[in-house]
Amino acid sequence: MAETKDWIFLFPIIVVVFLIVALFLPIMYISMDYYITPPYIPPADFSVAGDLLPFGGSFLEELQPWVSTYSEAENMQNVFRWVGIIFAVGFGLDALTLLIGAIRVKTGGKELRKARKRWLGSGIVKIISQVVVIVIMVAYIPGLLEEYGIIFGFTMGLGMILTMVAGGILIFAYILAKIAG
Repeated sequence: MAETKDWIFLFPIIVVVFLIVALFLPIMYISMDYYITPPYIPPADFSVAGDLLPFGGSFLEELQPWVSTYSEAENMQNVFRWVGIIFAVGFGLDALTLLIGAIRVKTGGKELRKARKRWLGSGIVKIISQVVVIVIMVAYIPGLLEEYGIIFGFTMGLGMILTMVAGGILIFAYILAKIAG
């Protein structure tokens, strides 16, 4: 029978593939509609919707024409540009560290016990961080933007879903490694 390290390293490799794929998928779908209550008359209708990708995306491009008209649009563009950058850097660094850890487990350079603790921690962090992003996008941002007259909508994208699945795979890998020895 094969040693645990001979097959368990495949789980973090699968997660690395998921994270690399997530770099090219939408993180989330965002919609914003600007409304003004009378007696104010807006300069133009403001309605923007699109996908936010780690490296930009249609949402940022849709928001660009409104930057000169609404100061809030420029602030939102900057915020969501940084959200994309943070996701991209997080996916990239996490994929790199998981790949190095998996190779070290397979070659015997890293003890499986230490690696599985890292997998458990990384899996939990992935799931909790995505839940925090969801809570912020659903509970906090709409209320914040409502005072500026902006109706905000949010839908999880495949990038966020894959990150949560990747966290589940790492937790599963921890459990299998714990059971196997």
